[in-house]
Amino acid sequence: MRKANLTKNHDWFEQQIDLHRAFLDRTIGTPRVIQEWNDKFEIIEGSVLRICALWESFIIEELIDCLNLDCSTLSGHLKLNLPKDMSKDMCEAVLIGDRYLDFKSVKDLQGFARKVLCKENNPFDLIEDQTAKKIDDIYIIRNYISHLSKKSETKLRQMYKTSYRLSKLSRPGDVLIAHNAHRFYQYIEAFFQSSRQMRGII
Repeated sequence: MRKANLTKNHDWFEQQIDLHRAFLDRTIGTPRVIQEWNDKFEIIEGSVLRICALWESFIIEELIDCLNLDCSTLSGHLKLNLPKDMSKDMCEAVLIGDRYLDFKSVKDLQGFARKVLCKENNPFDLIEDQTAKKIDDIYIIRNYISHLSKKSETKLRQMYKTSYRLSKLSRPGDVLIAHNAHRFYQYIEAFFQSSRQMRGII
């Protein structure tokens, strides 16, 4: 049975990140294209949702493909005698079924991966702590943009204070667009670097 090609996942994800980075350069980075400040806020906050969605699609595909390479660890975890060579569709059905995988942090993702993937085919442990911290921070921003709840606001305040020493609750777009959107480009780079780090098992 033909096995999954992890390189394709990383090539696709990194290309998508590069395309979105170029989109931001053309829009918020060029004053004559988008002139209204509030419009720039809307673009950058929408971009947070888009980048996080790309990451989620990438990690799910990566989990499935890594499982497709070797499902022995998952067999032991579930206490099932799974076939040695499962198709990608079967891997997806066993791993996800009809539910939705939702990870609270990169460490949560790494913990899940250790339960279902063999060490030789687990790229998630290669994500460095500093990279993981940036991804976790952007997810705090993403959750606030998505829900505008008191809980997400509390976490955002805490993140602003610990990561940027900001005591005032500012709109995420305002924080991300400051200093020529330097902070947001750092977050985008963290996603890109996570893929590069994970390539270590390929």
